[in-house]
Amino acid sequence: MASQRSSDHASYLAAPAYWVALLFIALPIADTFSQVWPPTVGSPSWRYGTVGIGANYLISVLFGLLLIGLIAVWQQHRRALRWLAIANSVFAVVAVIAAIAFVLDALELRPGLPRGNAMALRMFDIGAGKAVFKYLVSAVAFAWIGFGAWCAARVIPAPAADEEAPKLVQQQRGA
Repeated sequence: MASQRSSDHASYLAAPAYWVALLFIALPIADTFSQVWPPTVGSPSWRYGTVGIGANYLISVLFGLLLIGLIAVWQQHRRALRWLAIANSVFAVVAVIAAIAFVLDALELRPGLPRGNAMALRMFDIGAGKAVFKYLVSAVAFAWIGFGAWCAARVIPAPAADEEAPKLVQQQRGA
């Protein structure tokens, strides 16, 4: 009777782990857009609110992407790592663009705030600064995860031509 390695048993959890990781990415994005629906892209206040709310969900998206990377390395899924590297690069660029656009929208909205209320101006500035900080730090993290995924994909050996590519979920073979 042939024994199976413990990593063969662990592969049964790869598909649900990928699913949970995708939920960490998709649900915050859905939550953000559900809070700002319907979109009015031409309105600086709508853009400011959308990007500001999105800043609060960045950590969840980062965790989901990192979890995908860890699962892909654990299971030696080279294609998943390559996809992850590309997706993180896109997320990094989007985060930088969002930070820049957020600053511009904040500068456009700030003159409309009441001048007599110094506390409101201060809170606005602090909130805008926190959101920009979150986007820029997240952009660095996205880029770092992407670079790590790309490097990891390069060191995982390619499957031999005669071997079957690894599957997310292994099928049990009858005895």
